[in-house]
Amino acid sequence: MFDDLFNVTSQQMGKFSDTVRDEFGQSIVSDVFEPILQDISGLQQMGELFQTRAAEIDQLTGELQSIGSMAHE
Repeated sequence: MFDDLFNVTSQQMGKFSDTVRDEFGQSIVSDVFEPILQDISGLQQMGELFQTRAAEIDQLTGELQSIGSMAHE
């Protein structure tokens, strides 16, 4: 999800940058597009970390359930 958003935003920034002819336009690139891309990148990293942690929790839950089943036998 964030990869698509990052790609679309990068493309739009590129299209906009190609038409920039003054400092005001350049300030939009540096003050709007670039911070948005940084934020999206941070969200990508958080999403990856979340997925890793969720997988670890699922694995631990499975192990605990297995131990619980063995204790009841």
